[in-house]
Parts: sequence; C-alpha cells; structure tokens
Amino acid sequence: MTNKALLFLLALSLSACSIFKKGPETPPPTIYSFSEEITKDRLYSDLAVLAHDSLQGRETGTIYEEKAARYLSKRYAEIGLKAVGDDNSYFQHYELTQPAVEQVTYRLADGDEVVDNSTHNAQQMGNFVTLFGGSDTVSGPVVFAGAGMYNEAEGINHFPEDVSGKWLLVMYERSNTNMQYLQRALTSGGAVGTILIVGTDTTDFLQEAKTRQDYFGRGQGLNLKYLQEDDGSTAPAFNRVHPELGARMLGLENLEALAETQSKILEEPASFQAKPLEGQTLYHNPVVNENTVHTKNVVALLEGSDPELKGEVVVLSAHYDHVGVGQPDSTGDNIYNGADDDGSGTVATLHTAQAMAEAKAAGVGPKRSVLFLSVSGEEKGLLGSRYYSDHPIFSIENTVANINIDMIGRVDPEHQNSDSSYVYIIGGKIISSQMDSLTQMANVMGPNLVLSDRYNDLEDPNQFYRRSDHWNFGRLGVPFVFFFNGTHEDYHRPQDHIEKITFEPYLKRTKLVYNLTALLANSPDRPLVDNQEFIEKTQVDPR
Repeated sequence: MTNKALLFLLALSLSACSIFKKGPETPPPTIYSFSEEITKDRLYSDLAVLAHDSLQGRETGTIYEEKAARYLSKRYAEIGLKAVGDDNSYFQHYELTQPAVEQVTYRLADGDEVVDNSTHNAQQMGNFVTLFGGSDTVSGPVVFAGAGMYNEAEGINHFPEDVSGKWLLVMYERSNTNMQYLQRALTSGGAVGTILIVGTDTTDFLQEAKTRQDYFGRGQGLNLKYLQEDDGSTAPAFNRVHPELGARMLGLENLEALAETQSKILEEPASFQAKPLEGQTLYHNPVVNENTVHTKNVVALLEGSDPELKGEVVVLSAHYDHVGVGQPDSTGDNIYNGADDDGSGTVATLHTAQAMAEAKAAGVGPKRSVLFLSVSGEEKGLLGSRYYSDHPIFSIENTVANINIDMIGRVDPEHQNSDSSYVYIIGGKIISSQMDSLTQMANVMGPNLVLSDRYNDLEDPNQFYRRSDHWNFGRLGVPFVFFFNGTHEDYHRPQDHIEKITFEPYLKRTKLVYNLTALLANSPDRPLVDNQEFIEKTQVDPR
C-alpha cells in the first residue's frame, strides 16, 4: 500500500474515532458515522420477511424466490437506489435448464458380443443405476481402476495415466476410494464416467435401483442455459453396476471371487496398476427432456459522488435463494427458511445500502459507485454470480472489489461457549495485501471483532475460498473478501429460523461490512491482486 493511502486511512481512522468522543460541539458527519444507522431492529424487520414460512424456503426458480426478489426490489426502491437491471428494473433475468431424465439404456459390449442390454426407468430396472450426472449420451472403453485409490506420498495410484474418453471401473469403498481424485478425472481429465462396484450385496443394489426409479421424469439439477449452449462437452456419469455383472466384467466366476479380488487390492494397494478391460465398451444412452427455468438477480446502484471515480464500482453481494421445502425434521417442519443462509447476508446488504444512501443524502456519500447485488441460484452451484460475472452490468475492469456475505447471523459450535464477537475472513491477504489492510482498518473503526483466518488458506480442505459467490469475481482477477460465521447444526435444515439469529454479533458483522464498503469506495487507490500463488491457482484450477 502506498504512503499516500496509509496517510489517508490514518486520517479516516482519526476522524471516525472522533465521532465517539464527547465534546462541546458535535463533529460534522462522515460516511463512516452512518454505520450507526444500522440497528438490530432494522435488521430484524427485513429478515422476518425473508425467513417467513410464506416464502417456502426461497428455492431457485420458484414463485417463492420470485416473491423474495420483488420484496428486495421494493425495498431498494424505497431506499432510493438506482435500478440498473433489464429495462430499467431492479432485475437481471437469466435462464436455467433443468434436465428431466425419463430413462437410461445401458449396453455393455465385449467386442461383437453384447454382454448386457438393459433399461432403467420408472417401470423397469436394469443392471446399471445412474447415481448422478449422465444426462448426455456417452460411450467408451472400460479401464479397471482398482479401488480408486490415490496417495502420491505412499506411491499409490490406481488410475490410468490417460483417462480421456474412458469409463473407470472402481471397486468403491468409502474409506479407501479417493473421490476427490476420481471427480477430477471426470471433470478435468476427460473420462466419460465411472462404473462403481459397491460391495457384493445384490439386495442392496436392487434397493438402490428401486429407490432411483422415483427420480425418473423429475427435474434434476439446474444449469446455466447459455453455458450449455456454448459448451460442446458432455456430462460424465456416475453409474453403479450390479455386482454379478461387475464380476463378469472382470472375468471372475462369482461374488466370492469378486470380494477376494478387492481384498487383495486393499492389502497391497501400491502394487496395483490400472488395466484396460480389452474389448469392453459401455454405451450410456439417456432419454432427457430439457425444461427451462426462469430466475433473476436483484441489482441496485448507489452512484458515486466523485466525477472521476464514480465509473468504478464496488460490488457488495449475497445470495437470497435457499433450498426450499424438503425432508421434515423431528417436529414435522419441512420448510427450510434459511434465516442465516443467506437471509442474514441479504439483509446485511440491504441495510448497508440504506445507511449509505442516508450518508449520500447528508452530502457524505461514497466517491465510487456501489452495486448491491442479491444473487439467485447460489445453492444450485453459484449460478447467479456466474451469470453476473459473465454478463456484468459494469465491466469487470471497472470492478474495484467484491465483498461477499454468506451466513453472518449465527455462532458456530467452536464459539458457542466463548466470545461470539468473531467473523471468519476468507480472501483478503491470500489475494490482495491491500484488501487485508482495508479489512483490518474497517474493523478498528468500530466493530472490533476477532477476525479469524482459520479458513483463509488456498489449501484449506473445505475450499471455502471458492465455495460462495465471491469466487466468480475472484476467478476473473477481482480482489474479494468473504465474511462468514461458519456452519452450525441447522445448516440446510428446517430449524434455520430467525429465532436462532444472534443479533448482537450479527449487527457488528454488518457494521464491519458497511465500513469496508465505505473504505473501498473512498480509498484513493484500488486494491490489487498481488499474491502470485492465488494468481497461479486461478489460472490452473478454475471452477
């Protein structure tokens, strides 16, 4: 950070602190003093609407998510923010596709011989079950990948060097199969799919096949329509095979031989090497109906006051969708209200906008413009933020930074019996040293929270740095900070109710968001992405 910026921030700190000192005269307001306009009562009033049973969990593409979007647009209009969406509205519309698989036909050939030709649909069961994926027609040769184990340190690798265009036959065992490596082989290695042999219990296989019959004809998963149209790739399939057919594919006489083969591989995993099953080809042919689902992001702009800087934008984002209605809990409640996830972030965004609009009305608004972005489809795969980042209303080049908020209203188990005045900071210094400095400054100016960097690591196994909407800005080189209070026992469950929100720490976290937004909007310098490790990782391992 430049000396000019440091002197500027020091002056800000002194002026912000001065408003809390008693004196004979009231100092003139600054943009930072308006954080005091954010109150627990104000947060509660809007969160009570978004987390109400009448919105039925705000699932993407439903009328209930539509109601939430209209409520947010009404509130942004009341605040006086500019509508910058489609046709001068507060909405950025986009389309999703939702495939509904009617049936899947599987044909296993060994040279010219057809070993199996069976169909799985709502009325009949075959010798394969598609667990997920597999909505495209695919075919390829089969390679036996043992137990699907991979451990470089121990010299264990059951996968072939080249997986492109191949089916990987794996003897799946939860504690041994490296699912992360297998997933990578499918998504980036180009394998057409995997065939899992899950033990030798034929009854268990038949039960799985019967359960999966209920899924045929129902929409499964949502995808961005424009990406499906532009992308000529196919979706890999996770198929499970009847254990008796699995044994036959391996040239084994019975299930006992199958179990013995698996045991030998697990006893000496480093000695196993992948081997092609010569001549064997699996054809996977689904019948799919494509449904179109309509949804929208909510976009509202507070225009900056500086003639030179107002063309640059700070984006404050949170997702307003949740997971809808699902399996009931022990009380019979089946509405997943999502008060914390992410009603808390959505309402914090709304009240940051309201306080900042009040600052502007008092003549001390932000110099840069601030875009308040409430995205849909986060729970379905960061779809709304991906759409916005590929179709930005304000260019990515003029996007100074992204502040993203997801779940800041609760206390995680680690802090239940300790100080709840904390927040997890993800991004910041692992991306931009200046974003880290500004975040620290924003905290000193008022909330004084414990800023935990527990998950702020590019090697964090949870991969939180790429699991919420900030990532769709980060992948394009926009510095970000993600505020997060951690998961809890009600994550994606019906009991994520407003009554469980801890409003005192929630208020402090919201004020931290406000301060950082104001600092970014008023700082003379844009934060730069200056961590080379992050730059390299986004280049070699994009989402």
